[in-house]
Amino acid sequence: MAEYIRDCSRRPPEDFLGLLGRKVKVLLDERFEPQDIRVALERLRAKGLHPSVLPSLVNEVVNAAPQAASVPSSASGAGPWASTSTSRYTPYLNPTEPTTFGGRL
Repeated sequence: MAEYIRDCSRRPPEDFLGLLGRKVKVLLDERFEPQDIRVALERLRAKGLHPSVLPSLVNEVVNAAPQAASVPSSASGAGPWASTSTSRYTPYLNPTEPTTFGGRL
């Protein structure tokens, strides 16, 4: 908790810290690694979130899927859905085909 408070520009309210402390204790009692909790606390502080989301952030830290190296991404960094390569996605209803919607939109 001292690390969290030290990294804040201003000390959070006591109610906030009390709830956060209880959440940290529960996570430690559930045998989550202190380093995983530290990472989640940093995300919580950076995003300005409510202490009640700390368990979700810890879950995100410990269960985050690693980035697949073979997934193509666009030059903009927007991800595979923005890739310029040929897409395997086919829309369910393609309005450019005359048979879709009876030829009308």
